[in-house]
Amino acid sequence: MKTAVLIRDRATSFFLNSVMMVATLLFLVPIYITIVNAFKTKVDILTSPMDLPFDRLTLNNLARNIDSEQFNLLIGYGTSLVLATVTTLLVLITASMFSYVLSRRRQQIGYQYIYLLLLLGMMLPVQAILLPIVKILSLVKLMSTVWGVLLVYIGWYMPFAVFTMAGYIGTISPQLDEAALIDGANEWQIFFKVILPLMGPVIASVAIYIIVWTWNDFVTPFIILGSGDFYTVTMGIYRAIGQYTQRWEDVFAILLFAIGPMIVMFLFMQRHFMSGLTAGALKG
Repeated sequence: MKTAVLIRDRATSFFLNSVMMVATLLFLVPIYITIVNAFKTKVDILTSPMDLPFDRLTLNNLARNIDSEQFNLLIGYGTSLVLATVTTLLVLITASMFSYVLSRRRQQIGYQYIYLLLLLGMMLPVQAILLPIVKILSLVKLMSTVWGVLLVYIGWYMPFAVFTMAGYIGTISPQLDEAALIDGANEWQIFFKVILPLMGPVIASVAIYIIVWTWNDFVTPFIILGSGDFYTVTMGIYRAIGQYTQRWEDVFAILLFAIGPMIVMFLFMQRHFMSGLTAGALKG
């Protein structure tokens, strides 16, 4: 009986590992294609996109697109970095305090409705509300500005951040609050001196996800910023595709510029990607 169970467990483990390996390879193929073709000529890209001709690899694609007619690396990186940094900081500051209040008062009726509204905000796709967002930003003169994109990002990522942080704070014993209250601390002091230092894992997780989502987003800045002076690094990929011509060597070069920072960040901070989310999922 034990032998049969052991064989079944090993077969299940082998099957799951095989599925995960296949899935990993499928995810790695686009990355491989992007990296390889960023160093190839247009002819090599069109004739053999999967090959790696070492004798014909070139850095001209990357060098040309650092400052070209359709894309400037400093503007693309600068705009994306400002959007990702400011959005992450403002969301973390406001969401951490909001989630603390919401977590400790979730049983009250008013806060239950707020919690449901946050869940509703997470379920709505941003594409479904882009039209009213554009109309509102036009009324307040924030279309074609970085500030308009920032407002949309902050409002859009707030439900995710609050929902995740509130679940994590729910795992922190309320007795810590009561002990600090007995010692004479007010709610501000309890949050900043007791709760916030314990929120490191979930703050790191939420920050990483917001940075990645903001950096990779194309639709929102494309709609709001339009064809102005400022553009994100993902918009640079679109700029490399003309109406009648497609410079695929430039597309892959700019695409490598876009995904490069995210790959480096993931390699150095991958242990934080799930730690805060899994901890917060234990109690919600």
